[in-house]
Parts: sequence; structure tokens; C-alpha cells
Amino acid sequence: MTGEFSYKDYVTDEQFLAGYNEYQRRYAEQIRESDKVILAVVGEFLAARKTKGEALQLLDIGCSTGNLLLHLRHRFPDLSLTGGDLAESSLAACRADPALSGIEFRKLDLLELPPHAFDIVTVNAVLYMMGAPEFTAALASLAQSLRQGGLLLAFDFAHTFEQELAFIERSKTHPSGLALHFRSQALIRNELTAAGFTRVAFRPFEIPIDLPQPADPSELTTFTVRTSNGRRLQFRGILYQPWCHISAVKG
Repeated sequence: MTGEFSYKDYVTDEQFLAGYNEYQRRYAEQIRESDKVILAVVGEFLAARKTKGEALQLLDIGCSTGNLLLHLRHRFPDLSLTGGDLAESSLAACRADPALSGIEFRKLDLLELPPHAFDIVTVNAVLYMMGAPEFTAALASLAQSLRQGGLLLAFDFAHTFEQELAFIERSKTHPSGLALHFRSQALIRNELTAAGFTRVAFRPFEIPIDLPQPADPSELTTFTVRTSNGRRLQFRGILYQPWCHISAVKG
């Protein structure tokens, strides 16, 4: 673990990856509520494109065990799908999974994506681990990787306050520290615009089911707290998580 807590530190932590991949596998059959929104936004984009006979290319960068790609293939069989990750163990597991046969899996760095290669890129719970320089570089790389008119769809922390926050969380899962960045929608919009994106949209995510608080306080899994008006706020330990689906179009 470096003193700057680069996102690359997490993809080489095999103990963490083993637990995280096991967590991800549970959603291979039962799609996550947040992933349902990703499929809906992709469907809206494809309907607006009205493409016929054109095999559009979708990259899921930070694909982990490939469960999102599995659900995308079931819903959109005409899409050409690629999973990208830096974790060799995760990529090996995806390539060996017969359920993911026909999907390409490549070792790809979010900061160095191939140019003009994709029509859609999804980034699922990755950008919040990046500090300011990496975040700016990631958006530039994502813009470069998309063809003109392509869709970027990220699921990440984004809030409406004029406040930029960064935490280092030390826990049983991350004894050396996990970097968490809570960015404002205004900052994200400005950064996306500077990277060459238009039509930036934010969809705050409120999970439609109750999640129980873990019995073991050392287990930092998401749980929900009901408000008086019926909202379900998502917490990780003492931290409220402002999850949001962020979409933008290149050019």
C-alpha cells in the first residue's frame, strides 16, 4: 500500500480480492438493484441510437467477476461485450467461467484505455477510490476510449452539496486503508465537461429494499436506515453512501 493510496493498490491485494470476488458472485443469478438501473440506462441509450445490424461495443472496466456483463448479455444479446480489469485473478476466474463464454476479458488500466474502441463504457463503483489527479486522468482516458456519441455510465458517490470529502478507512477488510472520495455533482459535471462530455445527468440511487445492519460491527457491508418520509439511506459503518448513476455522452 502506498502513502498516496492509489487504486492500483487494491487490485494487487489478493486477500481482499478473494473476499470481494466472493461477494460479487452472489449477484450472478440475482442481479443487484443498482445494476438494474445500469441495464435500464443502457437500454434507453440503445433505443435512442436506433441502430440496426450494428454490433455496438461495450466495455465494463473494473469488471471483477463479470456478473454485470452476464446480465447485460442476457438483456442485450446483440452487444459485443468486453470486461476489463487489472486484477489477474479476477480475469482468470472470468475466463474460466463457462457462463461468461463469448465475452472478451482483457487486462486494462482505467487510465490507459485503448482509443476510440467502444460505444458504451460502464464504470461500476471504481472512481470513488481515485484521488483528484487520477480522477481527472480517468475521465480523459474514458473520453478517449469512446467513439463520438458514445455513452459513459458510472455508478459512484455523488452528492448535491458544495463539499468535497476524502477519507481513509481502516478496517478488518482494509487494515492498510481504503481511500473513499465523496465528490459533488458540480465538480463531477465540470470535470466531465472538461474531458469532452456533454449531456451529463445524475440519478441518485435509493435502493428499494431494506438491508439489515450486520451483527458483527467489524463487517462493513451496506445496510439501510429508514427515514420518517420512507427513504432508505445506505450506510457503510458510520458513513452515509451517496450512490448515484452518472451518465454522459462524448462530444
